[in-house]
Amino acid sequence: MIRFNKLLNRFKPRSAAWRTTLVIGIVVIAGQYLSIAFFWSNLYAPEVRQHAHYSATQIRLLRNAERNAASPAQARELEGWVRDATGIEIARDPRHFPVVVDKPFVEIFSDFYESQLSEELHEPVQVYFKFKPTPVAWIKVPSMEGVWVREPLVYFAQYDPYIIIGWVIGVPLLAIIAIVVLVRQLNRPLKRLQLAALRVGKGQHSTQLDTQSGPMEIRAVNRAFNQMTREIQQAARERAFMLAGISHDLRTPLTRLRLTAELMKDRETAEGMVLDIEDMDAILDQFIAYMRDGSDEAVETANINLLISEIVAQASAQGEVDFTPQEVPDMPMKRLSLKRMLDNLVSNALRYGGAPVHLRTGHNADDRTVVLTVRDHGPGINEEELPNLLQPFVRGESARTSQGSGLGLAIVARIVKMHNGKLEIRNHPEGGLNVTITLPLNRRPGRV
Repeated sequence: MIRFNKLLNRFKPRSAAWRTTLVIGIVVIAGQYLSIAFFWSNLYAPEVRQHAHYSATQIRLLRNAERNAASPAQARELEGWVRDATGIEIARDPRHFPVVVDKPFVEIFSDFYESQLSEELHEPVQVYFKFKPTPVAWIKVPSMEGVWVREPLVYFAQYDPYIIIGWVIGVPLLAIIAIVVLVRQLNRPLKRLQLAALRVGKGQHSTQLDTQSGPMEIRAVNRAFNQMTREIQQAARERAFMLAGISHDLRTPLTRLRLTAELMKDRETAEGMVLDIEDMDAILDQFIAYMRDGSDEAVETANINLLISEIVAQASAQGEVDFTPQEVPDMPMKRLSLKRMLDNLVSNALRYGGAPVHLRTGHNADDRTVVLTVRDHGPGINEEELPNLLQPFVRGESARTSQGSGLGLAIVARIVKMHNGKLEIRNHPEGGLNVTITLPLNRRPGRV
């Protein structure tokens, strides 16, 4: 049973559109089959049997007339009477015999009529339908050698082929149209919900969906989604208010502590306290920077080499920083966010890695990207820790340091993602950590 379920899941359509198409297709096929079965069993088959009985009676009259008539003239007279009364006549001239050709579709009907007529006459007969210029049934009876019996199908010409074609083709076609309309009606609100969820995921918390139109179930889902976005928006406002409070309320006592430490006579203890206060202030800055998503920052076109030059000039006092720029084109960026990312990379490399720190930029014209590499000369990171290094509050403690908040590279990862770029961190073969960032030139920064 488990293997059957696995096999079923393997071939089961994965999209709602294909599943709906499959279900409605099965219903249409079953409906067509039942319609054909009903028509065949209750209408066509009884009519064919009745007509075969009628034709067999006339053929027996003609056959008996040939066998039992006192003279050929009397037989011809009876044949003329049957012809005038029913239209059935005997063709004796081979020039008037039909040219029998295979008609696969028609044989479905002629074979059934042929079998019924054979049962009535108690001998195998051959039936051939000819539709032009007028519908005619040609019947060859073995007991009537050298002749064909010609029976005009007067009312068969009244069948409308367009109705049959419309029934055979039109019903499935209408079903396909119904499937398309139904799937579009089902998928359109789901697509809108998907796009809205993506916008909310990128920070557009004011996204709302229509609750005044559409099916009742979709309206209920949209109302629930709108309520969720309102709550997320409220939580974002409360978070911003909380961060502002943290920034103000914590920095005030930190400033007092620093002033107190600087007035202490024990300079060794005072310097240690000042360093701890600076670490606390830096950690606080990291928390605020991580929570600030940059969604409200405007996009501008600038050159990343200029930003790096500014960061290198500021960081040179902390240690040796080597910047080797290549000519790169201007690109759309959120300048402050990108500058924060560069500052984190260089600061982390100097603080937790080791000088000198090498920065390189390059331009890949094939896929229109700018590539930035930052390498330090520290001890590197254990390979098993690399995959988790971009997670918040995760530090490469065993290889580098236990200081810091563990948010520096997480902030870098968020800003790279905001700029639709790629981030790769690996240990350099010659030692140290190597960070490679690839930023596209043809995509505007969005939201995290």
